[in-house]
Amino acid sequence: MLKKVFLIVVLGNLFSFLFAYNPPAGGQNVLRISSPTLLTDGSSSAGGGFFNITPSSVVNNPALSAFEQRVILDLAGTMLFDDKDESDKSVGGAFQTGILIPSRWCVSTFLFQGVWVPFYDMHLGNSLNFTADFAKDINDKLAIGMSLNVGIFYGYDSDWNGGVNMGALYNFGDLLFMKDLRFGGALLNLGKPFENTELRGIEDTEAEKWPGITPKFGVAATMYSSNQVDIGASLDISIPAFQNFVLDAGVQVFILDFITVNSSWEYDAREYAEGDKNIIPSIGVSCKFMFNSKDGSMLAKKGWAQSEMTVSGAWKQLYKNINAVSVGATLNLGLEDTQAPEIILWENN
Repeated sequence: MLKKVFLIVVLGNLFSFLFAYNPPAGGQNVLRISSPTLLTDGSSSAGGGFFNITPSSVVNNPALSAFEQRVILDLAGTMLFDDKDESDKSVGGAFQTGILIPSRWCVSTFLFQGVWVPFYDMHLGNSLNFTADFAKDINDKLAIGMSLNVGIFYGYDSDWNGGVNMGALYNFGDLLFMKDLRFGGALLNLGKPFENTELRGIEDTEAEKWPGITPKFGVAATMYSSNQVDIGASLDISIPAFQNFVLDAGVQVFILDFITVNSSWEYDAREYAEGDKNIIPSIGVSCKFMFNSKDGSMLAKKGWAQSEMTVSGAWKQLYKNINAVSVGATLNLGLEDTQAPEIILWENN
């Protein structure tokens, strides 16, 4: 019975999107502009070159959080600027806050995002979006995940959307010069899209159903590693509404165990053909800090005496004159357990 219901939902979404594909510019990426990590990670469904996971990573693949061992908190915001907009609106923005919580049964992630983008060349309008994600490792190499997303749209008419996203992640291991090679796949936006909105679509007519159901596939690995510098890369292909082709590529450079430089590039065939998209790469920098909590503090009592904080910033030119500047901070509570358990069969006296 569940298989039949799922098949009906998939086919219903597919047939509805085959008749029209005219989202607003950036409509497929509406949840990927709220943090510096999302702007510069190449929309990686395999976790990026170094597999640095935050709560917002689940918008690319619901399975990415499955191997996380620590509670992770995330807070970020993005300002968008267009001083040549035809509607005389020069400022937009987005924000996010999220938490990732590992447990014995699964890893749960909760993410809240807000988007306010009024520009003529990137007419996303106003929306509030909530994502609840649940991921589980099947074994040391395979993980699966599912998330539920609900959004409320307002300001340019009003509407809501709701969808289910599913994903899988496979950790292949090392292959030739590639270390920690991973493959990711996801099926996104299965459900009700935004459709009752007064927005400009990429074809310069009123936007239709968005975001569209999207299959997505990717690969990522560390390509080079030394004591001073590590280099990672990712490559993703997605097919929004089965009527578009999007290629995302990302490169990360980790320097002296402290600074990470990120850059990503996206080619959206339909947006580029309509003259909306540019192909300038994004650039971002993040710095990782260790800190110790005082004995007796709440963090120390929970076993989080030592934790990591990563502070990030990024810039990306999205469309024509639209520039995005983003800052954020991620807090990993406690230290990752990288030591295997010691098993003693008997003890010598």
